[in-house]
Amino acid sequence: MKKTIWLVILAIALSMSFGCASKLVKITSKPSFANISINDSYIGKTPMYHQFYDYWYPWPMKKTDDYMVSAKLSGYDSDVQIFLESPHIADISYVPDSIFFQLKRPEPKEDTGE
Repeated sequence: MKKTIWLVILAIALSMSFGCASKLVKITSKPSFANISINDSYIGKTPMYHQFYDYWYPWPMKKTDDYMVSAKLSGYDSDVQIFLESPHIADISYVPDSIFFQLKRPEPKEDTGE
């Protein structure tokens, strides 16, 4: 009986060792309707919400959930924000609750007269 209880406790502990945390993040830009990509995968246009997931594994396995969020809009310079993985297991607090992109028009090139 004691062996069965210990096996059940071990099974529960192992199943809780693997998992993921998630966070809903608001992504906006000025001007609106910028194309948003995360790690080079298109996800939609601003304004939008995106669910970030942080898959984690028990020590000594290393997680690699860095996020590169980019905004592109025709006629404006692209912008990129990078959020590096957190050192804490199951903690995606390194991604903020909201991400904002202030897109700017490119600087005009000077005419050298040549």
